[in-house]
Amino acid sequence: MTDTGNAAQVRMVAEQVAETVILKFAAEHPELRKTEIPPPIKWAGVIISALFTTGVAGSAFWLVSSVSEMQVTLARMDERQVLLTTSQDKNYNEIERRVTVLEGYHKQGGSQ
Repeated sequence: MTDTGNAAQVRMVAEQVAETVILKFAAEHPELRKTEIPPPIKWAGVIISALFTTGVAGSAFWLVSSVSEMQVTLARMDERQVLLTTSQDKNYNEIERRVTVLEGYHKQGGSQ
């Protein structure tokens, strides 16, 4: 036989030995076999996962609505700031005008 034939034969024997060892080990250790999960535990898992899913969905909804509310609030604050700045500019211009009138009055000697 060639080396390829010997390698194939050795591999087949090794697979048969491994299969026999696995079957014998499984027969000697029945406690390692997969056990069925009791239905109450399955139901508890379903309920817990449903609560978790609801919580995550609720948190996402709360986050989206909060960000939307903050955006509206920020827009309102910006509008108020613009109005306040405009109002302050008007007051400053009025004060500047009055000071100019008073300075003119005093330059003339305090009498008109």
